[in-house]
Amino acid sequence: MRIYSSCDLLYKHTVNKVMRPKQDIFEFYDLNNRKKIGLLVCHKSELPLRPNYEGSVLALDFIEVTPQNNGIGTKILKFAEEHSKQSGCNGYLTLKADSSFSPKRIPHLFYRKFGFSTFDKKTDIYLDDFIRNGNYATSKDFPSLLMHYPPQQKQLTIMQKCLKLIHKIFRH
Repeated sequence: MRIYSSCDLLYKHTVNKVMRPKQDIFEFYDLNNRKKIGLLVCHKSELPLRPNYEGSVLALDFIEVTPQNNGIGTKILKFAEEHSKQSGCNGYLTLKADSSFSPKRIPHLFYRKFGFSTFDKKTDIYLDDFIRNGNYATSKDFPSLLMHYPPQQKQLTIMQKCLKLIHKIFRH
């Protein structure tokens, strides 16, 4: 077994070539005792993230973290973002926040805190309210949702360019 190191994580990388498209499988291990602490299964997708985005995204098919609440999930998502950049996806990620594994404590809030957005502004506001109030969400509060990262990064850049252009015009 060949072990690599990145983002304060040890990991083993394998590729599932049976699946189409092929999936990258990363198993993460504790630096001290080399026990398995997480799993990430992902693949490069050509599906558009938004109507105005035409590049590839890294689709996160499955994330598992044990034990929870130790910062491991955040490290794995940062690792996924870096892997996305190396794969030619420019850091863009997409996933399905699903409550089937833990209906009493769903991952939607965790993903939102990291910077993921849904494709519905009202749902994003509702998620933000749960976070702001310190509430736990269950599967009754949120269904399975498609989420993407980084939220609206391209739109903000274009908007900023437009504002600079308007300022230039008004100066002259």
